[in-house]
Amino acid sequence: MTQASPLSWQLLMVGPGIDRITPDIQDKLAALLDLLPATAHLTVRTDAGDVEVSRDWPSHRMDTVDGLVDAIAACHGIIGITMPASC
Repeated sequence: MTQASPLSWQLLMVGPGIDRITPDIQDKLAALLDLLPATAHLTVRTDAGDVEVSRDWPSHRMDTVDGLVDAIAACHGIIGITMPASC
């Protein structure tokens, strides 16, 4: 499965069944997470054990997020900003 455009994140996969996750399955998982941005993580159950799958962003991206939050919070009339907790 080919991505239409490069993702700004990569898959993070952890678990004993990770050897069951082929490159084709990885592509499908990336497409699934890309289509469901509100989904923070998912679990793939394999015969060798579960694999937890989530997005992993480069650290500089989170620095940019922090800067944007600070800039919004500093605007006139804004008294705060609440971000959802990550899972």
